[in-house]
Amino acid sequence: MEIPRELVNTIWYMCLYSLMATPLTLSYRTSRVLNFAHGIYITVGAYVPVLISRGLNISLSPVIAILASFSVGAILAMVSHLLVFSPLIRRRATPVTLMIASMGLWIFTKYALYAIISVLQKAWMTPLTYTNPNIDVPYSILFMGVDINARFILTILLAALVLTSLALFLTKTKTGMAIRAIADNPELAQLTGISREKTLLITWAISGGIAALGGFAWSIFAYVSPETGDNLILQVFACSVIGGLISLPITLIGAAIISSTENLLIVFLNRYFGVELSFRPFLSFLILLLTILIRPPAGAGGGLPYRYRFPRHIFRFLRRGEGNV
Repeated sequence: MEIPRELVNTIWYMCLYSLMATPLTLSYRTSRVLNFAHGIYITVGAYVPVLISRGLNISLSPVIAILASFSVGAILAMVSHLLVFSPLIRRRATPVTLMIASMGLWIFTKYALYAIISVLQKAWMTPLTYTNPNIDVPYSILFMGVDINARFILTILLAALVLTSLALFLTKTKTGMAIRAIADNPELAQLTGISREKTLLITWAISGGIAALGGFAWSIFAYVSPETGDNLILQVFACSVIGGLISLPITLIGAAIISSTENLLIVFLNRYFGVELSFRPFLSFLILLLTILIRPPAGAGGGLPYRYRFPRHIFRFLRRGEGNV
């Protein structure tokens, strides 16, 4: 029995958006920076395997590609924090100022990446835009007589492993608890001896690294270009905004909502109402706009406090998650 392609795409995009949106929520929840440069971490994570495999002309192990993408994304995010966000936070800059600074960082880093890729293309005499990394993973494997997309399975396993590890890290380790404490009440956390600067630096490293893994997962299926992160940032922000920019579990629900909208709802509208498939981004933007109008995220641009009104016996763990990461 063949699984409908729309359902496969829904699961795949849900995994991608989960990897990309969860770190955006985590970084905002902890630092209060609405980071428009987040898409750069995704783009860099997608490009690292491309540059390694194309530059060395080798077939890259997925483990090495994952570690390389995470490392470069984490380093870039930490540098962003140290050079841009940390000085502004120490000066008690407003969230709007931090957001504008992230826009400047986004534009600067994006065109710096363009310049680097242009130079490498000329030096290596090989195309580095609209290409894929050479990853040592087959497109499909035969399992018990069933042809399975190996890269699809790799994406699911990567998302499950990363998100489970993040949840355990935040709830079971001292560093994770420190991150949650800074996110909930930075002043009180500092009084207990938690270093806010060190905790924020670790948070940015985790956020940048996981976002870069989302870029890697994208690269093994789709073409990579310096616009990769920008092309996905609308959906990523929509997922995080559905989570109120504060709740990681509800951000995952947001990823499922946006993925279902782009792959199931659009097919339904196309089949029965003639809506063009190219309207996918419109549906994501519509959900983002409705969420902001009905339930604006806490603190983002002066929004009202975010509140979830589920019945007491449903999604109880999500209600508890309002005050925690």
